[in-house]
Amino acid sequence: MKARGTIILAALWSLLPPLASYGQSPPPSIPDDGWKISTPEAQGVDSRKLLEMFQDIKAKGGSDLHSILIVRNGYLIAESYLAPYHRETLHNVKSASKSILSALVGIALEKKYLKSLDQKVAEFYPEYVNDPQKKEITLRHLLTMTAGLTWSNNQETASPFSPTDLESWKVVPMRDAPGEKYEYNTMLVHMMSAILTKASGESTKEFADTFLFGPLGISDVQWSKDNKGIYIGGSELFLRPRDMAKFGLLYLNKGVWNGRQVVPEAWVEESTSPKLNIGPDRNNPAAMRYGYWWWIPQRGYQAEGYNGQYIIVRPDLNMVVVVTGEDQNAIFRYLDSDIFQAAASKAPLPPNPQAVRALNRLFNELENPAALAVGQMPQIAAKVSGKKYVLDPNKMGMQSFVLSFKDGRECVMKVTIGKLILDFPVGLDGNFRIANAGISFGNNSAPSQVASKGSWVDDNTFTFKFHILGDVVTQNFSLKFTNDDVVLDFGNAASSIRITGKMEK
Repeated sequence: MKARGTIILAALWSLLPPLASYGQSPPPSIPDDGWKISTPEAQGVDSRKLLEMFQDIKAKGGSDLHSILIVRNGYLIAESYLAPYHRETLHNVKSASKSILSALVGIALEKKYLKSLDQKVAEFYPEYVNDPQKKEITLRHLLTMTAGLTWSNNQETASPFSPTDLESWKVVPMRDAPGEKYEYNTMLVHMMSAILTKASGESTKEFADTFLFGPLGISDVQWSKDNKGIYIGGSELFLRPRDMAKFGLLYLNKGVWNGRQVVPEAWVEESTSPKLNIGPDRNNPAAMRYGYWWWIPQRGYQAEGYNGQYIIVRPDLNMVVVVTGEDQNAIFRYLDSDIFQAAASKAPLPPNPQAVRALNRLFNELENPAALAVGQMPQIAAKVSGKKYVLDPNKMGMQSFVLSFKDGRECVMKVTIGKLILDFPVGLDGNFRIANAGISFGNNSAPSQVASKGSWVDDNTFTFKFHILGDVVTQNFSLKFTNDDVVLDFGNAASSIRITGKMEK
């Protein structure tokens, strides 16, 4: 499911109390989770190729990547986080969670909570299938995205009917007979979450905690619910990248974790085997095959989430690659030419301690970049600092803002929305400043954290980035000051909004 951009951001802002800043330091570390660590060469991977890749990523300013983890032969051989991200940061895996729900279906079948994939949705929720054709939709149709509902890829975010509201099943009509045509539709996955809840007698998350997350040692999980208390099927699941890698390694090992068969081996094989072919579209420029909520490229298979959340499994290379970020295609510049090419050898390579040290130094630089020198600010900075700007009426409900430059390395942005005030620090030295929002953006239990950094791009224009940690989009703000007037533009690649205003006298 895709992010809804600036409108959702502004709506969430209207709920926020003032933010408490805690600077650039990450939260306290969690205990070691048992990963086996190895140098790349010991697992047949060339550190020099990986070094070249990460040097290019750094040169490109991060390429909108948040993390990259590489597992070979069961060992974690590379683990990189790009500021403001750290190992402990939970990340929304978006639609990669569909593959996790697929695993839960396989477990539910093995545990006899579900009888077969030929069971019909009507058996569980007859109140939502009010059409003769809908009554023929089976669990298999849900898993292969062939239910036949009138839907399109655009409707994942631009539909009056939410794909995560079960009531949508009553109003979205049928277009095709079940089983005839593939159409990506998160409605189907969310219905499966509701079916798992009813069939097992416990929530989808409780079921996952017992039979999947628990055995894998995954305890730090956030997962949003719908308006009926059903955990959202197909999106809004937050995991640490290391735990995403655990799930990938579980499948690479045919469902076995530490000697225990967590997911039935037959289900791992069945769910990652092609069920249908999908032609190229805007999200997948190459033709792809599809299993049970797994994408199947030419080699291996992968869980895939909006804007570049991936769990890539390559059995032929005995490798798992995990990626989080905010660019759907960023990692594909490097997969074949760097990561997979570096893993050409199945035997250990001669040690290369120099390359390994350079790689580790680079990982540290990407996660904890050095502060940049801050140049002299333009004269207008002193004029606007601490002054209140009253904004013209706008659909976002923003009434005013105050931009204060405390010193040469940081400023504070304070925005008034109704009776509430949002204020957060903005790093001026090239580094994000992190603030605790105090409440959650969405339905997750833990308060959200936000990160911001900015600079003067000319004598009249101040720009800054505003990012919710774990989200897959960054909002870009531009404030252009002319005399006592201001033009505020904000948004992302998908949409932008302009608001005008004037300094209060």
